[in-house]
Amino acid sequence: MTTSNIEVQELLIYPIRSCGAIKVNEAETTRYGLSLPSKLLLSDRRWMIVEEARARDQLHVSRMALIQPTFTSSGLQVDAPGMPSLSIPYSPLSKDIIDIEGLNVKGRRYGGEVAEWFSKFLERPGLDLIYFDEQFEPQRTKNIEREFPNEALDSDVIAYQGMSPFHLCSLESTDDLNKRLTNPIKIYNFRPNIIVSGVDKPYGEDYWREIQIGDQVKLRWFRSCLRCLLPNVRQEIGVRDEKQEPWKTLQTYRRKPELYGIKAQFGTYLATSENGIIRVGDRIRVLREDKNF
Repeated sequence: MTTSNIEVQELLIYPIRSCGAIKVNEAETTRYGLSLPSKLLLSDRRWMIVEEARARDQLHVSRMALIQPTFTSSGLQVDAPGMPSLSIPYSPLSKDIIDIEGLNVKGRRYGGEVAEWFSKFLERPGLDLIYFDEQFEPQRTKNIEREFPNEALDSDVIAYQGMSPFHLCSLESTDDLNKRLTNPIKIYNFRPNIIVSGVDKPYGEDYWREIQIGDQVKLRWFRSCLRCLLPNVRQEIGVRDEKQEPWKTLQTYRRKPELYGIKAQFGTYLATSENGIIRVGDRIRVLREDKNF
């Protein structure tokens, strides 16, 4: 099935889990998500903030939303209000390897001035940053949140993402949600990698089971994205919404209790069937749908 009016509106890479996004005009798809075509190690959720050996995100510290990474020739630069710029190289790598509690994955811990920078800005002593090395065993998607059904394959893996290497949302779905809210939100609250437009109806992307982006890349669905409270954090100010929106509104009309209990859906999780480069403006062909979902 060809749907010629659907196209890629934006591409977003989040180098550090739960920190700011980097908008790119093109990206290469890999087993670990979107990467810079020129340097595949500069990729989505390759870095993560930890406290001792525990993963930390905006559910723990909402100010993480104000940390803005930028890609450099040697790795990352991070900036935040009132803080000096910090350079974070990906080479040479730290020799301090730790196991992350509850995630069954390792990380190379930076320590030193990197740890001090994050602890100071986030006003939380004991924080540090870790890096996912290619030699580490990745997380297996099919083993995450096993209480909920998904169609992940044995080969589907992630680095430090919560569930999936690719998260897709449409502007049409966000517009429909905002019509129900007294204080509209931005699509960035949902932290997608691929934002699309031209879907024929809100939440039409729920039914996509396989899509082709541009001439080469094919992505396949393996589960709906089940929303926690993280989208309640206003990304532009790093503050959680006092009324727990949009989570409360999503609960009223985006639930499938028979499949996902109390969790509401927004967006889809995807993995790659065929990798390549995708660009803003690329047309999307829907190759397979499930209208009964």
